[in-house]
Amino acid sequence: MGKPDPAAADAAIALLAGSFGATGASAEIALRGAYNLSLSGFGTAVVALQRSFDGGASWKTLDSFAGDAELAGHETEDGMLYRLDCMAWSDGAIVYRLSR
Repeated sequence: MGKPDPAAADAAIALLAGSFGATGASAEIALRGAYNLSLSGFGTAVVALQRSFDGGASWKTLDSFAGDAELAGHETEDGMLYRLDCMAWSDGAIVYRLSR
């Protein structure tokens, strides 16, 4: 849902937000239904959107990004976990927001 104005609190039902300044994975977020992904601030890096069917024991890459991106998706199954994985990085402060 985002913010109705800059001073307002974020109205998302579920929110995972942060930044990458090196390789590594974000925390996990459970998503069902419509979701949004926003990535910005790329220098030289690759960030993957990943999903887990087994409680985080293994991860499957849905898509990967090498530049700023906006994505709207839809998850139909209960119990799905999502995360972002910065798989390659050499510069830039990549800001991410994954929400529903």
